[in-house]
Amino acid sequence: MELSILLNKMAVFVAMIVIGYVLARRGVVNNGFVKTLNKLVINVFLVGTILSSMVSTGTDISVGKLGEIVLLTTTASVLGIIVAVIAGRFVRLESNREAVFEVLMAFGNTMFIALPVSDALYGSYAVLIVSLSCIPFNVFLYSYGMWRMKQGKGERRFHLKDILSPPLIATLAGILFLVVDLPVPAMVRDTLSVIGASTMPLSLIVIGASLGSVSLLDAFRSGKMAYLSVVRLLVIPVLTWLVCGLLTSDEVLRMTCLIIGGAPCAVIVSILGDSCGQDMVFSSQAVQHSTVCSVITLPVLIQIFSNLM
Repeated sequence: MELSILLNKMAVFVAMIVIGYVLARRGVVNNGFVKTLNKLVINVFLVGTILSSMVSTGTDISVGKLGEIVLLTTTASVLGIIVAVIAGRFVRLESNREAVFEVLMAFGNTMFIALPVSDALYGSYAVLIVSLSCIPFNVFLYSYGMWRMKQGKGERRFHLKDILSPPLIATLAGILFLVVDLPVPAMVRDTLSVIGASTMPLSLIVIGASLGSVSLLDAFRSGKMAYLSVVRLLVIPVLTWLVCGLLTSDEVLRMTCLIIGGAPCAVIVSILGDSCGQDMVFSSQAVQHSTVCSVITLPVLIQIFSNLM
């Protein structure tokens, strides 16, 4: 991919994040509004984007290809967990930070960062890949992730309904559509397309606004945050790219897995960690640090590894 095209697209992403950040810092939007908009993006706009990608891709995707995508995205998720578990052993943290630190390294912000980046670079097929990745993401986050963060706490049990988030339900419904090959009216296609087009700017504005509640300076003073970002944004995506190269010859699939692996820490981990007694400010700083750094690391990784294909 040409560097100028990549930088132009990333500049747009940065602009959207900055808009959200400035709005939050100036008090134009508060935490309540950000939480409401976050739910709206997850429950409506991301769902529309996922279904739109399924409709756009249509019957060009075989059941075998769907299986290959799920296999690789699951492999990427497992690899992220393994690396996070190992990397977490080299850092000493307080009891209410240790588990969330590990889980933050393991799970990236696929829906809010990886999805719009993949969509802008590779189109609806890449959106389909990111959408399917939410199957292993949800399963592992609400099983391993929650188990890890609630160890010794006893506040929360595993619930199947937690896994069934709207994006995951939309993904499963889309898979059914692809397998059965159901016809979709033009009006439905157009509606999903319009909804999906709004996802990228809104999701990035939400990310920016969520960063406005934490001091950037405090986050970047911490060596532990730098260590976390290096593992999350560099080590995991590089290993993901290498492993996926052994399993597929599909260049777009491999590069999309790289983007998924290189996404910054997932905001949802910070929220879930708070419910399990983990340090909310610490985890929010980790999300902030990795998100800001990803503005640099993601385009660099994409540029380097796309030229190696």
